[in-house]
Amino acid sequence: MTTLVILAAGLGSRFGGNKQLAEFGPQQLTLMEYNLINAVDAGFNRVVFVIRPELEPLLKQQIITRLPDNIDYAFAYQSFDDLPLNCNVPAQRTKPLGTAHALWCCRHILKESFSVINADDYYGKQAFSLLLQQARKTPNDYLMVAYQLQNTLSDFGGVNRGLCQFDKQGYLTAIEECEQIKTDKQKIKGILSASQQQIELAAECLISMNCWFFTPDIFLALEHAVINILSLANEQESELNKECYLPAVVMQQIQNKNKKVKVLSTDDSWFGLTYPQDSEQVHEKVTALFAKK
Repeated sequence: MTTLVILAAGLGSRFGGNKQLAEFGPQQLTLMEYNLINAVDAGFNRVVFVIRPELEPLLKQQIITRLPDNIDYAFAYQSFDDLPLNCNVPAQRTKPLGTAHALWCCRHILKESFSVINADDYYGKQAFSLLLQQARKTPNDYLMVAYQLQNTLSDFGGVNRGLCQFDKQGYLTAIEECEQIKTDKQKIKGILSASQQQIELAAECLISMNCWFFTPDIFLALEHAVINILSLANEQESELNKECYLPAVVMQQIQNKNKKVKVLSTDDSWFGLTYPQDSEQVHEKVTALFAKK
């Protein structure tokens, strides 16, 4: 398992553009390139970029020419033209189908186990080593790297996070979506998506940031999820723009007892690009981490 999939097809609507191509730090690299530096150091030797087709020329010009010599690459394309058999997207829909569909679009080029991250997030060094080490111990389990909530907040607005619940053996039992998480009078508060109840959150509670290890059987589960989301979109106007997310597919796998998901905890700070104002802070953090490299 030495392939890293980077989900880079997002529209960046809140950020205001292709945030996956924004450059930072002393080397003026994208966040996905800084992640690749850490991934290669850990032992990864192949990267698959999941992109919108129109982004390929930009990536070839900006990213591919700077890749380390010891890593292979491939492109997969998230497009409405690539759907399960007999499925179609409603004509009035413009939004992508979500991260589950993005990863499903890799099915033809991923025949072995692999890891997955977002293009617009920085995951630190430890995550990639944790994934490789644990994958050797439990090659048939899914894996998820979880971060402490306090290490993932934005100074410029509320964020949505998946709150992790796990058993005594460290296996994931649930991910509960929490919205508008921010610090209020030195307390961290958020709103549970399901009940719309406001709660106070512990700074050290573990949350999911879309850092995974999967075996190839994930693709069948992803296909079923995409079929379901398109069926709803075609039957109910209220579901027209609903997206299908990776965590929801993983939870379905757990609930059906198809797979176990080991939670790996890291103390590293995560940071990413949600708002335009995040750019200056991301530049400062990347500079601090990579100035000596």
